[in-house]
Amino acid sequence: MTLKKYELKVKRPEDWDGVLNTLSETSSIENFPNRQVTCFDDKMHSPTRGTFLLHKSEVETLMNDSSIDWIELDPTENPDEYPKPSHYTKRWEKNVKVYRDLNGGGQPVSTGATVGELDRTGWQIVRTGIKTNGDFWGVLSGNISAQPSDASYSLTGKNVDTIIHDSGVLQYHPEFLDSNNRSRVRDIVLDGPYYIDHDYFDANGFTYTKPDGRTGITTTSARNWWNNSSLRSVGFSTIGTISITSGYTEARALGNSLDGSSEMTSGHGTSSASLVAGKNFGLAFEANIWNMSGIGEPAGMGITKEQEYDLMKLFHLYKPINPETGIKNPTLVNGSWGYQSGFESGDSIDYSFRGITGTFIGNDSVSDQVTAMKDGLNNQLQGAYRSWSTSSRSNSIDAAGAEAIDSGLIYVAASGNNNQRLGVGSTDPDRLNYMSDEWFGSTDPRGEFPSGTVPCNHRDWMNPQGLGFDASVDPEFHPVICVGAMDEYVIPSTLSERKADYSNNGPGIDIWSPADETLSAGTNGVANYTDYERYDDSRFYDHYFNGTSAAAPVTSGLLVLYLQSNPKATSREVKTWLKNNGSVIAVPSEYQDEYSDDTQTSYWTGSFNMRGAERRILYNPFANDVVPKIDGLSVTGVNFKLS
Repeated sequence: MTLKKYELKVKRPEDWDGVLNTLSETSSIENFPNRQVTCFDDKMHSPTRGTFLLHKSEVETLMNDSSIDWIELDPTENPDEYPKPSHYTKRWEKNVKVYRDLNGGGQPVSTGATVGELDRTGWQIVRTGIKTNGDFWGVLSGNISAQPSDASYSLTGKNVDTIIHDSGVLQYHPEFLDSNNRSRVRDIVLDGPYYIDHDYFDANGFTYTKPDGRTGITTTSARNWWNNSSLRSVGFSTIGTISITSGYTEARALGNSLDGSSEMTSGHGTSSASLVAGKNFGLAFEANIWNMSGIGEPAGMGITKEQEYDLMKLFHLYKPINPETGIKNPTLVNGSWGYQSGFESGDSIDYSFRGITGTFIGNDSVSDQVTAMKDGLNNQLQGAYRSWSTSSRSNSIDAAGAEAIDSGLIYVAASGNNNQRLGVGSTDPDRLNYMSDEWFGSTDPRGEFPSGTVPCNHRDWMNPQGLGFDASVDPEFHPVICVGAMDEYVIPSTLSERKADYSNNGPGIDIWSPADETLSAGTNGVANYTDYERYDDSRFYDHYFNGTSAAAPVTSGLLVLYLQSNPKATSREVKTWLKNNGSVIAVPSEYQDEYSDDTQTSYWTGSFNMRGAERRILYNPFANDVVPKIDGLSVTGVNFKLS
């Protein structure tokens, strides 16, 4: 039996003597070796740590004891098992070309990209690293569409798993390739089982080499792992099953060729992924990217929202300990999507608005606050007259999402593109507002809403913006981070910024993030996501991307950096950090609020109204060369070396 030196830490100082004494004698206590274990170093300077000679199997068993916090190979005695730290440098070898105004002229070329386009990014990278637009204005000299700028960093997102809950991610796009030209993108359904239970697939010969040299598992064996509890290692036989159909394939979820060919029908997930963790466009450019298809995916994949939440929950709960850090990677999910309801212009709509009930016709002119609220909505349903962000209308989907949040996932959601006020909190005047859903003919199942109606102005009822909310636990707290969109436009007379005209708003917005006219990863022919050719591989394109769909992943990228520094952070801790450290409050003169009086119809019809939202703008405190303080990670050997 080969023994190695492992450092062990107990959770509390009062646990130390019991663990030390039990290891030092032959014992029959559950989870402890039935032999005397040599204590190589009892670290008398520490109340909770020591180094012992152990076998790998003993380490795995010991970790089941409730008093033990973590065990890892002793970094002093096993230095080659850990990466070496390095100095921080610029993210690029030279100043990067920053695009802010892709509609203002001077945007990248559609074809024939030159070497000058090799290092390019969107305005989101630089804007998040400064506290005021005045700083940005000095860097970029106004609304000029492309200017050189530095883009420093001190964290990269390494050892964090970020899930793109979207339409699929084109895995071989250059934005997602590491220095060895291997993709950082994997799929929850098709690759997750190998991440969780790799011994089973190795032992049964279910692996193969992917086109970029990574190890993958056969699609049939991956689906079988989810479908059948007997087709796994014994240790995972009781975690439950999720039915995955034969329609869920690599070609549809990720694309399966180095040239970027695929059966994907949307580039939305690819763009979102790049704004979280793309090497040019994302703040967390070394994060692990996991795809969870389900929103706008190709027909026939057979995946449901309830299954998606359950899959992400199981992935998070049963992922392995990362040997580099000694703990499991944290999991952050980006959801740039939401549920809609709507009506046509001639429909008769029942409503409740701030305690007043009544009926209006869809295209009624503005005569009071409720018709103003209706008229101010931005339609997101093709063919409808007006639409709004709302609930899932399913208890099962909501419950599955809540379980995923309770498992420890950090979820970031786009607020929606309806120019809709989102309230938050038990005393918000719009909490019980509703309208009848004439477009889908649906009903919210909760007793607060009459048959045929769905909520229209409050986060408590929304999915995914309200996932995990539990009024019985805390009626004022939402674990999901809800993101509004900042416009790229700068008002010439004041140099102030503003919300994007379409962005949802109100006190339910946790943060405003750069969104409009961002530069992101596109595709090589999928759904028109082919705006600007890449210089590093002309088969691929970058894409003009906007909406709260872009705002959410920019925020996700910053929160991935925070989780790298504090991997055990809870949703509440993440939101507290975002408020105290990851954002700044703009003064009124720097961020427009067009009409602020909610007794006026203009408050509801206007396009640049905050409607009670804070002017809280995303700020990246890691956009510098200062080594950050690492909290919540009691291991040595951790590093942030860059490729």
